[in-house]
This record gives sequence, structure tokens and C-alpha cells, in this order.
Amino acid sequence: MSFISPEELINEVKPWDEDSWRKFVEKHVVPIKVLAEDVAKNFTGDASTEVANVLAKRASKVIEAAREAIGEVKEEFEAPTDPIESLRLLVEYAGNTFLGVGEAGKYTLFAWTLRKVTREYLFEALYPSLKKDLERRAKTFKILGIREDMPLFKPAVKSPLTENLTILGYPDYPSICRVEEWGDNITLSIQPARESTLGGSISRLVDGLVAVLARPGILSSVEPSADVVKLYLDKTPAPPADLYCKDHLWTRSYIELDEYSRLRSDYVWYVEGFAARYVGSLYSDYSYSFGYYKSETNLLSYLRLLMPSLIVGRTELLFSVDGRVAICLVRKV
Repeated sequence: MSFISPEELINEVKPWDEDSWRKFVEKHVVPIKVLAEDVAKNFTGDASTEVANVLAKRASKVIEAAREAIGEVKEEFEAPTDPIESLRLLVEYAGNTFLGVGEAGKYTLFAWTLRKVTREYLFEALYPSLKKDLERRAKTFKILGIREDMPLFKPAVKSPLTENLTILGYPDYPSICRVEEWGDNITLSIQPARESTLGGSISRLVDGLVAVLARPGILSSVEPSADVVKLYLDKTPAPPADLYCKDHLWTRSYIELDEYSRLRSDYVWYVEGFAARYVGSLYSDYSYSFGYYKSETNLLSYLRLLMPSLIVGRTELLFSVDGRVAICLVRKV
């Protein structure tokens, strides 16, 4: 497993090319769907069944979204007759499709880096070629499902900085939440997706891959050549401590970062204009107790500090519908 530069990644994936994505889905996602369905069918009652079912459904979503975005996708892979071989192949395909691993991992990594990113970081640091080449940018965004006119987050301030700090991404990867409980403990509920996109479906597939690569139940009989999830996290930048990110087990993302899942925290980030305060005891009128006030920064500094770890998925950011309440998670294994 090795990382390549963002520009090398975009040039190898060619995300503006429909045939490039079609090849990825047919060669890698279709087999994962077939193998996961076979494992779920042949090991009913085992702990592996739950994660295999999840991965099969998420692979199916990728295939459906691909057909909507790029047209015909063939499904020509067949499961082996030996169930044990299906187990082995599922772990192998999952590992080889994980972020940055092999050819397939380049596609998942590229889609993953765009699930939540500020316009500033995207066009100035990550993929500057997409800023210059408007045609390729339009094609890439259309295929993956990114709408520049419908961002995930936009600061509620009239300022030249607002556009730079606007967060683009996929509407169907967990981001937008509803605040269900206020006060000493704030509870956010992840809202259902407005639509299904290819980029969001691939990103949700990644969380399913992690669940399978944890190898619960009979899957533990398969020894992978490397722990690709741990290796990935070890190589990604950790968030600065003053971002106050809460630990999150990546193997639980398929459950805890799903539609209607609830996240409870005694402290959250409260955003007011460009100010960002880390507070406890936040109430529905956005008042809070100064006895539970930990830190204050500005949105520009906060998002610039967060972006390097967010785009690679070491961290995850979830925010309320109005963008005024946010929680930062840091992935662990």
C-alpha cells in the first residue's frame, strides 16, 4: 500500500471519463457484491453475515448509482462453488479495493477525498487542475454527484471568504444532522439522503469494506497479507488536539454513521458567523453556559486545520441543518 500525490491520482483515475468509472465498477464492485451475497447466504447465523449483507447492499447501491450516472454496467462475475473460497475472495477483493490499495483503491481514494472539502482546499491544495479545467471539473462533478450550487455547508456571512469556506461533497454521505436534544448533552440525528450519488455510494462502500476487513465470525479464518486499514490510518495526518475531535471506531461506521443514527456529546462546536466556540450545555436558543466553555477560534483557522485530516477520512465532520452546531470525529481502529 502506497500513497501517490493528488495530481498523480487524478491523472491515473481520469474521473471525468465515464469508461474509467465503468471499468472500476465492473471489475471490482460487481465481484464484491456477488461474493458478499454468497457469504451472507452460506453462513447464516454467523457474525460475518451482518457485515456481508451491509457490504452487498452498499455495492448494489454503487452499481445502481453508476447506471444513473454513466449508463450501462455489466454484471458478469459468478461466485465460486466453494463457500470457503468465497470467504477468501471477499477479504481479498475488499482489501484490494480499500483506499489507495492497488488500481481499485485509487478510485475509492479519489471519491473518498471529495466527500467533504472546502472549495479553497479542493481547488488550491488538493486538485488545482480542476480549478483550471472547467470542462473536466463539470464532468467529474456530474459523474460523482457534486453540486456546486447545493453545497453541504456555507457560512452565513456575506464576505469574500464565504465562497472559500463553502464545503462541497456528496449529499448521501453522512453530514447533515438534526439536533434532537439540547442542554447538558446534545444529540444529533443523521438525516436521510436527498438523493443517491456515485461518489457518496462509493464512500459508504468504503465503510462497508472496513467492517468486512475487521473479519468478524468465520471471516477471521482468512488471513489477509496486510492490515490495510491500520496502515492507512497510520499514514494519515492526525487532527490537532485543539480541534477537539471525539474518538470513533471505523469498524462501527456502517452502523453509527448511517441514516437516523444518533450521536450524543456533552460538548459541540457552536458556529456563529465566522466564530467557532467549543461549548457544553448548548440550548435551542444558542445560549450556553460560560462554565462549560472550552475554546474559541474562527471558521477560517478551524477548517484550514481540519482539511488535511478530513479529506483522507482520518476525521469526519457532522453539522446541523443550519450549520451552527458541529461535531468532529477522529477515526480509530
